[in-house]
Amino acid sequence: MGKRLLLLFAPAMDDTEIVQQQEMIRQSQSGIEERGLEVLELVPGGNAATLREDLLRKFGVEAGSYTLLLLGKDGLEKYRSPKATPLEEVFKIIDQMPMRRQEMRKQD
Repeated sequence: MGKRLLLLFAPAMDDTEIVQQQEMIRQSQSGIEERGLEVLELVPGGNAATLREDLLRKFGVEAGSYTLLLLGKDGLEKYRSPKATPLEEVFKIIDQMPMRRQEMRKQD
């Protein structure tokens, strides 16, 4: 089973939206770990720059603008936003997914 992925597409590392997003991510580290979420920075110079071209095409993302994509463990798109998104929003979406509900039941 794959991981949940948060894909961050931006034209540059100093793009306003990705800078804001990275700050939100830093503040939500425990929630990210709890949900097994992996963050990929699909930005020239980012931690997943080599995957950028393929994923831009695969998900039809505009290369010149910021896009946040949430992928479920099934590899399918669950959420897309054109701007920096509070992680609480992302967590709410994840927590409504059937697989995440199973995980939460197992933890109880």
